Amino acid sequence: MADSVSSRLAASPILEFDTEKEVRSLAEWLVTSCILAPAFTACSAPEDSATDASADPVIDVSADDPEMNAAIAQARELLPHFCQVFENPTQGESDFSLKVRIEDGHNVEYFWVTDVRRDAGKIHGVIANEAIRVRNVMLGDEIEVVDDSIADWLYWRDGRMVGNFTLRALFRHMPDEQVEKLKAMMAEP
Repeated sequence: MADSVSSRLAASPILEFDTEKEVRSLAEWLVTSCILAPAFTACSAPEDSATDASADPVIDVSADDPEMNAAIAQARELLPHFCQVFENPTQGESDFSLKVRIEDGHNVEYFWVTDVRRDAGKIHGVIANEAIRVRNVMLGDEIEVVDDSIADWLYWRDGRMVGNFTLRALFRHMPDEQVEKLKAMMAEP
């Protein structure tokens, strides 16, 4: 990207959430990101390796999955929208998050990063998913977000989720009823 996310967010204040918003945010994340459609992973494990979906909340997606790659491309294309809203949120816009790619050797996993803020010209946030494939980050770790690692973004506007393009790419792996409930929670940027 010619203009880095860090420079676009340079004028952004550090986001601070009050207790009520943090509780609401946590509840929404548990429903949308951890239970219904959490981070997806791409790893060096054989494609035919079985995983128990009830025990493993991660939906495995091949690194060359065309729908997921299109979703990531769309999220990156619309990243300037996220940056603009992050810099100047209106009432009802909150809980800004980025989905980032984390590599650990041959393993790759995508994590939601919450509590996004700019600090000394760099973007920082907190890992919001349990690691399944990688061992170099853990739930709750503070990380610096590298521009090239951003795969998706989301924020909440008046109780509806904006962004989260990678979730939409996972709809084909979910029951129709679940997809309809999620679609009802989503808004367009």
